[in-house]
Amino acid sequence: MKQNLPIWERVHQCAQELTKNGNAPFTRGDIIKCVQRYIPNCNPDSINPIIQGITDNLRGGAPGAAGKNLLHSVGRGLFILKTSSSIGMVTGVSRSKPSGSKTPLKTTPVSGSVSCTPEESDLAIGAYAFKLVCQLDLQTTDDGKILEYKPQLNYVNSESLSLNKYGNVTFCKFKIPSNLQKAGVYIIGMESKPQYVGECINLSTRFNTGYGNISPRNCYVGGQETNCRINNLVLENIKSGIRLFLWFHETPDYKSVELTLRKAISFPWNRA
Repeated sequence: MKQNLPIWERVHQCAQELTKNGNAPFTRGDIIKCVQRYIPNCNPDSINPIIQGITDNLRGGAPGAAGKNLLHSVGRGLFILKTSSSIGMVTGVSRSKPSGSKTPLKTTPVSGSVSCTPEESDLAIGAYAFKLVCQLDLQTTDDGKILEYKPQLNYVNSESLSLNKYGNVTFCKFKIPSNLQKAGVYIIGMESKPQYVGECINLSTRFNTGYGNISPRNCYVGGQETNCRINNLVLENIKSGIRLFLWFHETPDYKSVELTLRKAISFPWNRA
C-alpha cells in the first residue's frame, strides 16, 4: 500500500474503507480519525478543507486532483461516497419513482449485507421489496418555519398522571398520502440508511393519526410513548438538515416480516 499519498487521496481511501465496513454515512470525525491512523501528525485543520473540497454539494474547501466529485453530504456532518453507499444488508433497487415525489430520484445499486441509494428510490431488504412512499415533509407556519408544538400543555390532567419518558419534548406535524389503507411493514430512513422499521394494519392511519399528530394524552403514562419518541426523532433530524423518507412493503404477514428484519438488521431508532 502506498504510504505517501496526498491527503485528498487518503481521505478518499478512508471513505472507501468506512463504506466497505458498513459505516456509511460516516462523519467528519470518522474520516479524520482514519486519516490520522495513516498520517499521525495530520491535524483536523488540514483535513477538513480537503473533505469540503472533494464533496460535490458543499462549497469551498481545497479540492484534490479529482475535483469535487468524490464525496456527497447527506446531512450536517454526514457523508457518503458519491458513487455508492453501503450500510449493511439491503440489496437491489428499483428505478421507479413514486407519484407526487418532490425530488428527482437516482439509483446506484450496491453490494454488501446492507446497501441503499444515495438519492432514494425503491429498495429491497433481503427478499422483501419496499416501495418508496414519500419524503416526510413537516407542517410549517405561514412564514415557512417548522411548526413545533407541545400538546401536553393542553391536557386536562384530572388524574394527575406523570408524563411518559418522551412526553416532555417538542413535537411536529406531518402527513403521508391518505389512500394507503394497507397492512404491511414500513421503514423510515435518511438518504443512505434505514433508521426505523415497524408494522401496521393501516399505513395511512398509523402515520396520519399516530406518528404525525401527537395528541395531548399520548404524552402521559398510558399513552402511546412510541409515537412521541418517533415524532421527536423525525423533528430533530429534519431540523438538522437530514431528509427522511418512508418505504412500505405490503403484506398480511407483517408481524413476522418485521420480526425477521429486526433480527437481521440493527435499526438505530428501534429499541431492543
